[in-house]
Amino acid sequence: MSVLKKEFIDRMAETGGITKKEARRGLELFMETLIDYMSEHEKVMFNNFGRFEMKTLEGRKSRLPLGGECIIPEHKKMKFYPSRALSKKIEEMREEG
Repeated sequence: MSVLKKEFIDRMAETGGITKKEARRGLELFMETLIDYMSEHEKVMFNNFGRFEMKTLEGRKSRLPLGGECIIPEHKKMKFYPSRALSKKIEEMREEG
């Protein structure tokens, strides 16, 4: 199951005791700021949560399902690395459920 942006905003508003409009603006501001830092190739780290960073993936050859090859050019990809605390919490939730 996936959570939609609207559902995420609804929960932020409910949990934070703020309006949905304020929650939406906060989430949009977070995403815009994260994108700005990623475009500058800066690492963004949050204690006890994790870090976001841009990685450059080298170009490579790939096979097509119906035969033949194609070339995948070098490209950038945003990666998320969870902190130890977050990884531990996720592992605990897996063991419970």
